[in-house]
Amino acid sequence: MDELRSAVEFVKTKTKVNVNERDIEKVMAALNSTNHFWEAIFLSQKPFAVVRETINYLISIDFVKSNENGNLMLTQKGKEFIEQKGIPVVKNYTCQCCEGRGIVFTEIKDAYEKFKEIVKTRPDAIVEYDQGYVTEETAFSRIALMIKKGDLVGKRLIVFGDDDLVSIAAALTKLPTEVLVLEIDKRLVDFINKAAKEYNLNLKAIEYDFRNKLPDELVKSFDTFTIDPPETIEALDLCFTRTTSSLKGAGCAGYFGLTNIEASLSKWHEFQKLLLNKFNAVITDIIENFNHYVNWNYLLPSLESNLNFVNVQPKLNWYTSSMYRIELVKDVEIVNEDINCELYIDNEAILYKG
Repeated sequence: MDELRSAVEFVKTKTKVNVNERDIEKVMAALNSTNHFWEAIFLSQKPFAVVRETINYLISIDFVKSNENGNLMLTQKGKEFIEQKGIPVVKNYTCQCCEGRGIVFTEIKDAYEKFKEIVKTRPDAIVEYDQGYVTEETAFSRIALMIKKGDLVGKRLIVFGDDDLVSIAAALTKLPTEVLVLEIDKRLVDFINKAAKEYNLNLKAIEYDFRNKLPDELVKSFDTFTIDPPETIEALDLCFTRTTSSLKGAGCAGYFGLTNIEASLSKWHEFQKLLLNKFNAVITDIIENFNHYVNWNYLLPSLESNLNFVNVQPKLNWYTSSMYRIELVKDVEIVNEDINCELYIDNEAILYKG
C-alpha cells in the first residue's frame, strides 16, 4: 500500500470524515507552498481535522517536520515524494482588487464608512454560540451582491443570526423597506437596536433561538433572507426550515456561507440534495472564498490541542466560506414547529473533541 492510500486510511480512522487520495495531495500541495498550519487549511480548502491528521501522518512517516515554533517543513523524503507525484505549489491567481468576489461597492461607500465606525464597539465573538464575524469589506460585498441580484432594493430582508452585523450594513444603505434580525445573543440584539435608534434605521432585532418555531407573523413574509448557519447537517436542515419558511414564495432568494473547513464535499453533497429536494430551491451562485472571517480570540484555547503546529497564532484571515445564493422555484410548505437538535458540533467541526 503506497503512502497516499495509507494516509487516506489513517485520516479516515482518526477523523471519521470521508477522504480520498486527492484530498491528501491537496494538503501536500499546500505544505509545498507554506510552513504555516492555518494557511495550509486556507490553501487546501479541506476540513480542519483532515488537514491536522494528514500532517500528523506525514510527520509520522518523516515527510514533514515541525520545529519548536510550530513551523512545518517538508523533509527531503517529502520533497522527493512530491516531485515524484507531480504535486504542485499552490498558485493564487485571485484578483487583489475584489479579493476574488467579482463585486465592488463604490456606490454605497458612504454607508460603508458609517458601518466601519459603528462596528468598532461591537460585542466580541464568543464560543457559546460558535461565533466568528466577517470583515467589514465582506459584509458590504454581501450587500452589493444582493443589490446586483435584485434582492435588496425595495425588499423585506430577514437576517437569521447576525454576529456579522450585516443587518446594520443593509439598513445603512436605505435600500430595503425593512430589515428584521432574529438573534439568540442578547448582546447583539441590544447592539443592533441601539444602532438602529441612533442612526434612524428601519431595522429591528429580536431574541430568537432557531430551535423554536418561527413566529407566525413572520411566516411567508419576506423577500430575502441571509444566514451564516452552523454546519452540522441537523443544523443546516433546521436553519433552512426556518429561513425558507420566512420567504413569501417562488422567486424569493436566500444568501448564506458554507465552508470547506467544517464541511467536507460529502457534506456539501448531502446538503445540496436537501436544498433541491426538500426546500424547492435552486443554487444560482456559489462564489468561492467570498466571506473572509476575522480571527476570533477564543480559537486556540478552545482547541485544547497538544500539537505545536496547531498552537500557532494565525497570521492571516484563514477562515473563509463560499457565498451561496439560492432561489425558490416553487412555494414550499413546511410544518412550523419546535425542533431540538445539535447545532454546532459534529466530527467535521473545529471544536469536535472526538
